[in-house]
Amino acid sequence: MHTGRYYLHSKGWSALDLDDTTIADLCWGHPIDTALVFDCPMYRLPKFGYTRGFDKVYFIHGHEADQEYFSRDPLLHLKPEDFFEEHVLETARKLEGERMVAPTLHELASFLRETQYWKSDEDQRAARVMKRAVKYLEEVDRNKQFFLWVDCFDPHEPWDPPSVYDPDLKCPYDPEYKGKDMIVPLMGETNLFTEPEMHHIRMLYAEKVTMVDKWLGHLLDKVRALGMEENTLFLLVSDHGEPMGNREHGHGIMRKCRPWPYEELVHAPMIMRGPGLEAGKRIKGFTQSCDVAPTVTDWLGIGVHPEMQGKSLLLLAKGEVEKLRDFAIAGYYRYSASIITEGWSFIHWLRPEEQKIVDQRFQLYRAGTLKTAAHLTAKFMGETISELQRRMKETATLDGEEQWTCTPGSVAQVPERDQLFDRKADPFQLNNIANKDPKRAMELYDQLREFMAELRTC
Repeated sequence: MHTGRYYLHSKGWSALDLDDTTIADLCWGHPIDTALVFDCPMYRLPKFGYTRGFDKVYFIHGHEADQEYFSRDPLLHLKPEDFFEEHVLETARKLEGERMVAPTLHELASFLRETQYWKSDEDQRAARVMKRAVKYLEEVDRNKQFFLWVDCFDPHEPWDPPSVYDPDLKCPYDPEYKGKDMIVPLMGETNLFTEPEMHHIRMLYAEKVTMVDKWLGHLLDKVRALGMEENTLFLLVSDHGEPMGNREHGHGIMRKCRPWPYEELVHAPMIMRGPGLEAGKRIKGFTQSCDVAPTVTDWLGIGVHPEMQGKSLLLLAKGEVEKLRDFAIAGYYRYSASIITEGWSFIHWLRPEEQKIVDQRFQLYRAGTLKTAAHLTAKFMGETISELQRRMKETATLDGEEQWTCTPGSVAQVPERDQLFDRKADPFQLNNIANKDPKRAMELYDQLREFMAELRTC
């Protein structure tokens, strides 16, 4: 999103490269104030550098990959086990031992050390992120342009909406549920859970989304109150969805623990609001996350950088064109690649021999990172930072593969055969028809392969 480039063909979770050009980089030298308000710890992993170039940076502690910030705090009255059904932990230990259970309990305990003091949704990180963004808008120079990036990790795990901590509340979307609130459910196949349990997890997620929406409204209300509504472009985007159950809810997995680019994961929102844009209009054209950067720089009047592969969405949003592309792509570097057209979706699962020829240098904990960072050997809580990184990496995947996702405990397992789906008859991708229509499957595969090859030349 920050660079306007595709990376499916070249690298997975990794640091921002020196040669990458971001929106904040492009704003430098112009009368544009830039600010980043965020609680997503992945921005500030050692040497990642995603805060680079912003004039002002505000970070809220505590989310995934930053939960160690509270690990020294006493846990007074909450226990991680209170948020798991006993049969779930028992089954998980039989299947995987402690290597999946122990890290999840540790992660949840760190979350609880902070959240044990919460009294209302105003204490939640989403609220604090939005209130900090409001403070920025109140203080920004109104005679200059500004670029404000608000990155709210919620509604990511833990799915702990107000009903979890307030004994007087029940989940509004599942008020009759009698079991425990599994706010950080163990990831993996859904055989750990009953259907009512998975439904309740989804309803906690829905309640968390509702809470985030409330605080997003707080930010938008301030934009209106400050008189910024008539000359400010607003983009609401997300990086991914979430598998949370069987069939259309998650294809048999809980949480983002397989490199599977199915609909429930990759179909993310792209909502725009601004001067000259028709309210409430829905546009069918395909958009991609790499369109964010060129759209923003186009709106700011500083042009679209020639290295950007995404497209400005302004013409599409204004109705001056019907579409910008004929298809979208999604997937996981080294494991899967999909192409989505108006009528079809096709997923290619990379075989081991294909993975071997893909450049493996670019991973979350990529080679050379620690060698060039002498300060990372400093002691922190009895461990060096490099030891903490190693421990995070060891718990990141259960199968020994390099980390390809931010979700600890994942498995790089993919289906044996490529898949073709009819998007109109089968929008949730439940019926693979590749064997019934091999010609169409091959056509889409060739189209995907050609596009990926073009990306490698850019």
